[in-house]
Order: sequence, then C-alpha cells, then structure tokens
Amino acid sequence: QELMDKDEVWELEAYYLAQALVNYILILSPQRIIMGGGVMKQQQLFPLIRKNVQKFLNNYVYKKEILEEIEKYIVYPGLGDDAGFIGSIALGKIALDSLK
Repeated sequence: QELMDKDEVWELEAYYLAQALVNYILILSPQRIIMGGGVMKQQQLFPLIRKNVQKFLNNYVYKKEILEEIEKYIVYPGLGDDAGFIGSIALGKIALDSLK
C-alpha cells in the first residue's frame, strides 16, 4: 500500500503503458484505445499516459484524435468493469446464432 501512494510509481507505470500504446498506434493505427482493469482505476494514470503518448509520438502520427482530442482517443471502457463480461456474452450469442 505504501508503494502505491507514491507518485513516482504511477509516473513509471504511465511511462511504460504509454510506450506500449505508442507501439500499438504505430503498428495497428487503432480508431480508439480502451483501457480498463484494476490498475486503470488509478485516476492519475490516464492524464499521464495521454501526455506521454503525445510526447513519445512527437507529432509523428498526424491524427486529430491524438493531437487535439486525446481524451476521446485513450478512454475508459464505456461499460466499466462489466465490459469483459458483456463482451463475452455478445461473442457467445454471435457464435450461437452462427450455428442456426
């Protein structure tokens, strides 16, 4: 718990997550990045990740969503903690429907 309260820990975590996202952006060019899970519940992470992504890309990817609207590009799951559960149900329904 003591370690989790230190800003340096979250700055380092945001640094590495941003590095990963930059690689995903350069390789996959996603329309949006949705980040969920327990670690992402740390409110201070999203601003740090977004800032680092912009810094690391250094305008290399000229995409309005990244340059001007990064808050809409790197986001929380709209369904919160239920996203994985609801997604798995949807995939199951699609698979079941394909058998008919």
